Amino acid sequence: MTRAREDSERIHRRGRRWVLGAIGGLLAAYLVATLAFRLSHPDLRFSVIPENPIVTGLPAGFLWGAATSAHQVEGGNLRNDWARFEAVPGNIRGGAGSGRAADHWNRVAQDVGLLRDLGANAYRFSIEWSRVEPDPGQWDESAWAHYADEVAQLRRAGVEPMVTLLHFTLPTWLTDRGGLTADDFAQRFAAFAAEAVRRLGADVRYWCTVNEPNVQMYQGYVVGVWPPGVQDRHQASRAFAGLVRGHALAAHAIKAARPGARVGAAVNLIVFDPVRRWWLLDWIGAREADRGFNWAFYDSVKRSAISLHIAGFPELDEPMTELAGSADFVGVNYYRRNLVRFSPRAPGLVELLQGPGPLSDTGVEIYPEGLLRLLRRVWDRYGLPIIVTENGVADSTGRLRPTYLRAHVYALARAVGEGIPVEGYFHWSLLDNFEWAEGFEPRFGLYRVDYDTQERVAGPGAVEFRRLVAIAAAAPWTR
Repeated sequence: MTRAREDSERIHRRGRRWVLGAIGGLLAAYLVATLAFRLSHPDLRFSVIPENPIVTGLPAGFLWGAATSAHQVEGGNLRNDWARFEAVPGNIRGGAGSGRAADHWNRVAQDVGLLRDLGANAYRFSIEWSRVEPDPGQWDESAWAHYADEVAQLRRAGVEPMVTLLHFTLPTWLTDRGGLTADDFAQRFAAFAAEAVRRLGADVRYWCTVNEPNVQMYQGYVVGVWPPGVQDRHQASRAFAGLVRGHALAAHAIKAARPGARVGAAVNLIVFDPVRRWWLLDWIGAREADRGFNWAFYDSVKRSAISLHIAGFPELDEPMTELAGSADFVGVNYYRRNLVRFSPRAPGLVELLQGPGPLSDTGVEIYPEGLLRLLRRVWDRYGLPIIVTENGVADSTGRLRPTYLRAHVYALARAVGEGIPVEGYFHWSLLDNFEWAEGFEPRFGLYRVDYDTQERVAGPGAVEFRRLVAIAAAAPWTR
């Protein structure tokens, strides 16, 4: 063999070793990254759901409540963006409009009685902005009197009110100026908050500034199936910034007028798990969905900067000192888990699927373990007290709701047992209601509503809620 040939063979052997080493290194890195994801996001399954899922350690004064929103239950709301949206054919399933909804506006006393019958000691409801400010700067005295009377009735019944200021609906006069993207949205919203606390603040301690800002941005500006019905990621980023600014200024207005108030926002949190736990690209897709959807709002609060970093969206990183101290608790709305699969053909390169568990009427996986997983992550990430501001299931027969309630209360109890400061649980919803673009078909109520007669009938979920509250009341308090 010639020296040239020997040198060539030596070079080829060295090259093969380098290639094999590189492949081995990449495989090792792949396995390490996948293992790190799996360890930091372990799958969780409860082996059994106790019949009486209450542990010691719930704080005295724990809030056991139900939740509603004004447009979904009141009826007669005609001057907001949703009323306008409902009038466009094809926007609402079945062509429904909110109409009378559950006629709560005329049945407050009856519905406060339902809360008392449940054994609830708290109620989360929203003020319809377009009722109290039908024109810019013009306050409707009768509408404010109505809400003041509702708060007074709750207080007399021993029910703690939690008032939500923005639960998706905007006055049409504000929509015509740009809605969430209007230059003065945050200032207008803060003025509304200041007026609300001036009129109701003596009897309201808990305030929720905005409900599910991540959902309102996504549904209204990304997929465009809610008002304003656009698909524009630049506007989506502006809307998100408007909601964060609005929260900050509203929180400061509330605290200035009522220093003892407890203020927060309610965010919709989803468990994002990979379809294939061994496939790194599924893990990366799940992480990006989680980071972009779940955490942007409260990360902004924590950093005192309007912060949004989602692939394909204009990035935001705008300091805002008013965000500091603007949240006393994190409101968690939990309904679902989604499985994430990397797919080059899917928008954003990820496809969202339902998990293997039982499904609700709307095809959402029932995964109570996800509530415990998210409560752990919220506490680790923000170190703030937590209130479960919404949790519920679409269940027209009522057969799913008792087990659903028991399983999610068990998840909550497990979190409290681990030292996580969860201060309340609000079931969605007190009543069947208008479920936005889904119309009246999904039924979430502890009380079933006959929309023809407006009769309320307690379902199996109401019975189970009452039982769980009674068990909790009998449990020893250790905190």
